[in-house]
Amino acid sequence: MAALAVSSMKLEVRNENDVTVIVPVGSLVIGAPEQMFNATVPRLLVERRTRLVIDLGEVKKIDSSGIETLLVACQQAREVGGDVKLARVPPRFQTLLEIAHLTDVLKIYPEVADAVSSFAKG
Repeated sequence: MAALAVSSMKLEVRNENDVTVIVPVGSLVIGAPEQMFNATVPRLLVERRTRLVIDLGEVKKIDSSGIETLLVACQQAREVGGDVKLARVPPRFQTLLEIAHLTDVLKIYPEVADAVSSFAKG
């Protein structure tokens, strides 16, 4: 598992079968955390790691830039034939996504294993 860190967020990246799991730990907010996340996703896509699960269970804070980061990651993955799925979304963040009508764009799963196995189902 690889890990990158900035002051308010650490980013862990691991593989589960042919799916890459990204685990932001801390705050996914404007500034260095957003920039680190935005740099990581294109690098993974260049490595042909296009099936991504973002595990939000360890995120303590997210702002509009963090939500935009999730949307951009999804768009970038889909442009190269992949996809992004979210797992372990805290209820308060899920409510934000529902209010913004983003749950149709960002597929949410209760656990990482559910999101990973959803790729096998097509």
